[in-house]
Amino acid sequence: MTTETAPDVEFEPATAEDLPLIRETADRMILDTDDLAPEQFITVRRDGNIIGFGRIRPYNETYELATLAVVEEERGHGLGEAISRELIRRFPQDEVYVVTDVVEYWERLGFICTDILPPELETKRTTACETLRPGATGMIYDRLIERMPTLADVYAARTAIAPHLQRTPLIHNPKLSRELDCDIHVKMEMLQPIGAFKVRGGINLASTLDEEERLRGIIGASTGNHGQSLAYAANLLGIPCLIAMPEEANPMKVESMRALGAQVEFHGTDFELAREWAEGHARETGMRYVHHVNSPELVAGVATISIEIIEDLPDVDVIIAPVGGGSSAVSHCIVAKALRPEVEVIGVQAAGAPAFYRSWKERRIQEAGIDTAAEGLATGRAYYVAVKTFIDHLDDMVLVTEDEIDEAIRTLIRTTHVVAEQAGATSTAAAMQIRDSLKGKKVVLIASGGNLTLDALRRILNSG
Repeated sequence: MTTETAPDVEFEPATAEDLPLIRETADRMILDTDDLAPEQFITVRRDGNIIGFGRIRPYNETYELATLAVVEEERGHGLGEAISRELIRRFPQDEVYVVTDVVEYWERLGFICTDILPPELETKRTTACETLRPGATGMIYDRLIERMPTLADVYAARTAIAPHLQRTPLIHNPKLSRELDCDIHVKMEMLQPIGAFKVRGGINLASTLDEEERLRGIIGASTGNHGQSLAYAANLLGIPCLIAMPEEANPMKVESMRALGAQVEFHGTDFELAREWAEGHARETGMRYVHHVNSPELVAGVATISIEIIEDLPDVDVIIAPVGGGSSAVSHCIVAKALRPEVEVIGVQAAGAPAFYRSWKERRIQEAGIDTAAEGLATGRAYYVAVKTFIDHLDDMVLVTEDEIDEAIRTLIRTTHVVAEQAGATSTAAAMQIRDSLKGKKVVLIASGGNLTLDALRRILNSG
């Protein structure tokens, strides 16, 4: 996000002498004037006179971009947007929040409405709705989106992971192609060393750490595959690793992480509670917290899948990818569409964990309940980077039921003779659901993982 201003204006910090003018202007425009301090403001001046200003307001636990004003005679010349972009650039955290009733203005700057606000800002939003601004809503912009990998970054990631991982095959599936009346190819990511695609991201991220970060170690929250990815990469490069998991985590994945030398801590009944603990522990200890999607180096590693697909099937028409945290589908939106702009990217979520689906469809970041056996998709909240990428680039998203997932697992066993875990079979479940729209097309299904427990496999086979 760049900042552009007229050549005859300058950004300057506010001084104590500027506060009376700032307060008078903010009062007149019915803006927030609580707890004003000059160090919170930047001003735009022409010939020494303030013609606009904006504020980064600190709270106890977060910050807000607030109290934005441009003098009447200067409106319509883009100064407001220029001030906003400069405030975003200077913001002390990646997640930039506003509480506003002018949604269209902030959407032009890349903000998305959100139902997930820090408590202090939710209190402000509620108060604003009850008093002067009944339409006030929370909005968010995450600066991490400015650091999402470029195509060059993804090719560099391929070089970084190549010594450690073999290319996975893209297998044509004649039986499923006949059944769905299209040309089906399955990307066999369950053949990775940890049985899941995420290992690509873990190795690439670990390879970018400096010596100090390696000594402090890495920490993440996971229902299984993200944690295994970090554990595998940490073991490969001799880095301490701690994974927070829900209390009822897949025991096979827990044992895999421990066998790789990672420490596993159990916190809460679902992924979101484990994530909150891991983020707090990272702040306390200085370990590098690795978000399961908002980590550019991780996304770059995962995105190497797209390069392999386009190289192996240059005229692919559709890529269908599971959406848990979103890194896989985000990577296809970034890379596959860069290499082949005509390709359709379709995401798929479990109907029992639809936070991303609802957020994408309603263009508003949301939370949702988790009620699915697909551990890799058991995410209870959506995140800005993925939702914004989906809004801008995703062609469609599909919800699949637990019964559809089980049927897809049986179908993959029958037609490819390989076992996918529930999350890894959702792309197949989606293709079976939307088969009419796929007729005659070349379709790639991302079989993202194969870590299915024996008990789950028995249940699925016996129920078919």
